[in-house]
Amino acid sequence: MSVKTKISEKEYTSIEHPGLMKHELSFYETLGGVPAIQKAVSTSFRNPKHALLELKLRPNDHYHHPVQAKLRQRNDILVRVKKNGEIDSAGRIRHAFVFRDMADFQYSTENSPFAKKLDTSLRTLNFDAISKFNIDLSPVQRDHLDMPPPPLFSQVPLPTFYNYQQNPLVGRVRLPDGSTRIMNLKGQCRVWIITATMNIDHVPTTKHQKLSESPSKNVQEVIDAISPLFRDRPIWTRRALLNHIDSSYVHYLKFALPHIAYLWSSGPFRDTYTIFGYDPRKDPKAAAYQSLFFKLKLNENKKGPKNHVFDGKTLYPSNRIYQICDITDPQISSLLRDSPLRFECHRETGWYKSGRFYKVRDLMREKLYALTEGKQPSAVTLDAIMNAEEVDVSDKETNDDDKDASAKDIAMEPEEYTSSDTRVNELMKNLMERSQEHEGFDDLYDFDEDYEDIFGE
Repeated sequence: MSVKTKISEKEYTSIEHPGLMKHELSFYETLGGVPAIQKAVSTSFRNPKHALLELKLRPNDHYHHPVQAKLRQRNDILVRVKKNGEIDSAGRIRHAFVFRDMADFQYSTENSPFAKKLDTSLRTLNFDAISKFNIDLSPVQRDHLDMPPPPLFSQVPLPTFYNYQQNPLVGRVRLPDGSTRIMNLKGQCRVWIITATMNIDHVPTTKHQKLSESPSKNVQEVIDAISPLFRDRPIWTRRALLNHIDSSYVHYLKFALPHIAYLWSSGPFRDTYTIFGYDPRKDPKAAAYQSLFFKLKLNENKKGPKNHVFDGKTLYPSNRIYQICDITDPQISSLLRDSPLRFECHRETGWYKSGRFYKVRDLMREKLYALTEGKQPSAVTLDAIMNAEEVDVSDKETNDDDKDASAKDIAMEPEEYTSSDTRVNELMKNLMERSQEHEGFDDLYDFDEDYEDIFGE
């Protein structure tokens, strides 16, 4: 049944109060009283931009932080429903006061002596009361500090839309024991690689217990491909392995390695994969598998082939770790071939004595630096490194004779140095400055784009 009624020409302004009205008088007081409401409604018609209406949930508290209403345009109809069911139009609603801002933090001054003194003196605007007002400047404890609250606590009046929703990659999974657990359903598989440091007593002999006993078909193919490589050579870098397997196996290599080898995280075999059960610290032949790690900064546009061999002539930007057996540079190879080995493996230089090891590293760094700059290494600098005395400072403790010799060197007069010594010292000084420049953490640059993924993280 349709009802027809004539729309009245009267215009109204509505107020959307965010509270429940139980007492009419108290309800009006939360908006400042009837006069304040009439003034706001009248202003909404004459000058909408200056229409002001505030909501106070504690009307009698002068320090209450009000919520201001926003005036919005409306095109609604106000109807009156009579008891007998008749409906007639009361008029049109042109504006509406709505409260959309958040209520500010509130601070009650009900038990504040200072606020009461302020209200009974300054707020009364009585001269006698104001003249008697004074502030107690005696020290007080922080816990009993009494002062009026600030005009505002928060500077953000509008609520933030955070759009909270469940992570689509996370779900609840039922475990075998019947319990449930929230887990990442699409997370990357853990690699479960076992790492080793130089201070462990025994090297790992088998794979991680949480590693799957039945790898996928693709992973198993890679395991079958790299197993013969580890039988021929017990220690490999990741880059060397990539250059010995099919390119289609690249993605699955990190999942296959934990089934065969463990990873050294420090020491002379740092970042190399070693077959389970083999301890290079007990085999002098493992000197050929030690690694040299370099931190060099390259131009971002510098690209080149990916190789694990260092010949002293070609720069491979993707590689920063070289094994001794993969160094084919004639000058460096001759030093390594003729180098006497230690009787025990050292935690830093491995089976090589420190003097020879550091000389090899300095030569290689100088040549890598020249290659990154697109230049030929300085022959004078290389000769200075080659002719430098090999002092095995890490092999023995300094005794009294060494201290006396060192003191004698310090007391040597400048004229006792020959011109050749002065030149060599200057070259070595420049070399050390360059060494410090490239070993600083500020210049750390990852050559191997897949290096950060070797732990499966």
